[in-house]
Amino acid sequence: MKKTPRVVALALLSAPLSTLAAGPWDNQFGIFVGVMNADATTNVRLDRNNGNVGTSLSFEGDLNGEERKAVPTFDFFWRFNPRHAMEGSFVSLRRDGTRTLTGSINFGDVTFPINTAVNSEFNSDVFRVAYRYSPWHDDSGELGLLLGLHYTNMKVALSSVTGTVSEDASVKYPLPTLGLRGTARVAENWRVNGFAQILKLKIGDYDGALYNMGAGVEWAFNPEMIAGLGYDYYKYELTSTKDNARGQFDYRFDGPKLYFGWTFR
Repeated sequence: MKKTPRVVALALLSAPLSTLAAGPWDNQFGIFVGVMNADATTNVRLDRNNGNVGTSLSFEGDLNGEERKAVPTFDFFWRFNPRHAMEGSFVSLRRDGTRTLTGSINFGDVTFPINTAVNSEFNSDVFRVAYRYSPWHDDSGELGLLLGLHYTNMKVALSSVTGTVSEDASVKYPLPTLGLRGTARVAENWRVNGFAQILKLKIGDYDGALYNMGAGVEWAFNPEMIAGLGYDYYKYELTSTKDNARGQFDYRFDGPKLYFGWTFR
């Protein structure tokens, strides 16, 4: 009988710790918002529809396009049960530039003469969604397999400042991906996480490769709230034979990301 009060006291003391041990990461739903300081490198070539090769351009170097920009990020997860979940993200990077050309360039079906002052823009919207199966998942961490889809919309446009000549092209690029996600608890309220999705594939008029990776450290400062500091990386190597978008698009952006999340059941 004397042991009963001790058992009850230990149970009461351990209850909050047990609740916290599960962590907000094991809740059913999670929504994350953040800001990424994206650094970009873009090389693009837009060919004529008759097959004549256009001028290879560095958006940042040749057209004075923005190289670094802070952009908002959005992520989510939906956990069906401990081993099955959906996850996704969205990031949009929109940049422009202005420069007087030091040489003529062929861009699509338009030639921009030397000394032409041109405005340029390069925009990208990246949607990612993936099904996650985790053969290993417990309170200490998780290792999951990812089967997903990246849908990327890229648009590039050049126009003279006077508006007399202009050309643009857009690429809508859906690409299935395979990958891995791993997490590990390093302390009661801390964990590290990372993922990678990679695939090289030819689909219709597009032939290319995608590399998407990320890693971060997260702090559960509340049973339902998370703060994190991470780093995301996106890289596209794309050749297009589609009319009005023939050419090559080599595009990379990456950078640190600060984010906050709310999880719930």
